[in-house]
Amino acid sequence: MSEKIRVLIVDDLPETRENVRKLLQFESDIEVIAQAGTGDQAVELAKQHKPDIILMDINMPGLDGISASQAITQSVPSAQIIIMSVQSEADYLRRAMLAGARDFLMKPFSGDELVSAVRRVYQMRPVVVAPAVSEQVGRQEPGAAAGKPKRLGQVITVYSPKGGAGCTTIAANLAVALALRKHSTVLVDGSLQFGDVAVMLNMKTTTSVVDLIDRIADLEPDLIGSVVATHKSGLKVLMAPPRPEMADLVTDDHMKTLLQNLQKIYEFVIVDTSSSLNDVAISILDSSDRILLVTQQNLPSLKNVSRFFDLADTLNYEREKVFLVVNRSSKKLGITPKDIADTLKRPVMAMVPVDEETANRAADQGYPFVVGRNRKKPIAEALVKLGDVIIREGQTDPAGASATYTEAKPSFLGRLFGRRSQPASG
Repeated sequence: MSEKIRVLIVDDLPETRENVRKLLQFESDIEVIAQAGTGDQAVELAKQHKPDIILMDINMPGLDGISASQAITQSVPSAQIIIMSVQSEADYLRRAMLAGARDFLMKPFSGDELVSAVRRVYQMRPVVVAPAVSEQVGRQEPGAAAGKPKRLGQVITVYSPKGGAGCTTIAANLAVALALRKHSTVLVDGSLQFGDVAVMLNMKTTTSVVDLIDRIADLEPDLIGSVVATHKSGLKVLMAPPRPEMADLVTDDHMKTLLQNLQKIYEFVIVDTSSSLNDVAISILDSSDRILLVTQQNLPSLKNVSRFFDLADTLNYEREKVFLVVNRSSKKLGITPKDIADTLKRPVMAMVPVDEETANRAADQGYPFVVGRNRKKPIAEALVKLGDVIIREGQTDPAGASATYTEAKPSFLGRLFGRRSQPASG
């Protein structure tokens, strides 16, 4: 590293501070610039020295590590805090992360563990950069500069009630396809515990949605721009938390506020979700302009999709909000897309043909198949066309954009799912 990582050590025990200092003293890229024995001293020294990393003991008399971390996060936001504690309970971890900590070291820790944490958190620190003009102004209609209100971007959520349906593959490639068409697009990994977007796009998780939570009430474009990562296609990506337990830090209200702010910046906000329907997932679906409901040509998938449509009715979602996407489609399968549309009484918006070899190789190597040597394959062309449909949807009145299904007599599938024939609604 060209610059040294400047570290402040905070612990009420002098011998502990000295031991930590000794563990760092032979690292050429790390410099201990100050030590503090109390939380109040830590706050003052942080303001004075503006360290890169603060190693903060959690249990101290007076102002404890949690309170000191909260104060430092407000006054010196560039300082990244690593909590040190003999307590390993989940509540301590949650409180520490909510206070602004970026990592947690369990005492006693080794020199390798300490050095690794310092370097990792330093590399993960948000770097504030000025966002592009298109990100600052969001999506504008002609004449917006003359005072007309900005048009909010579309939130498109890719969801399946059954795991393994291929939502991440669809979301990632769809988002890249939109970005390559020069539409400002951000991909949000809404699968907070075990998101795969970073792996799918071969990107490092340096910052994540958690870095926005402590300032959720003040989400300015420059802050968001410092946290989203940039894929080589030009796509912006907001990663899931780096550790599963950190997902609990993101609430449904956080996600709702976040999506509302992203709409002001980007033309398209593509959200990948898990199959679990918790409070956060429901808030994502509620906030979406479009839900791409992914299914496959088999009975378990269709049964779950049928149940989701029942839930959508309960949640008072308009019919036009939910679009059906058949993934891994094949003419060799007994259940045809027409059977699906007739049974569920919903139009099939897109059919993504089966190509496990291309999809799996792209996922393993971390590249989207809508670009490069695979872009002419049917699986890639299907998702590019899906992007074109979404672009057109955003330029027209959504209420009249859906295709209608063809009325059919009750089939075996219809009887199996218990759905009665009903006329198409426009």
